[in-house]
Amino acid sequence: MTESQPSSAWHVQQHPPLLTRRFEFGTYAEARRFLDELATLSDRRGYYPDLNFGKSHVSVSIAARDDTLGDAEFGFASQADALAGKATC
Repeated sequence: MTESQPSSAWHVQQHPPLLTRRFEFGTYAEARRFLDELATLSDRRGYYPDLNFGKSHVSVSIAARDDTLGDAEFGFASQADALAGKATC
């Protein structure tokens, strides 16, 4: 099963293989909600990306588990996109 592709807002880096994106939120509560949902997603998938965050933003870096970016990384990014939309509702 191929997961949906993440939004084009993700920056794809080849060396080392990495996906990065900065999510912007209107309030601290929205950013916090996203971080909480992202933690649940990480626990479910067994993958923990690097995170940096502030009052109204979260930066996510997803490193390749192998030598190349694949369905696992792109799937995680796509699910993070969906969670970001949910956090602002």
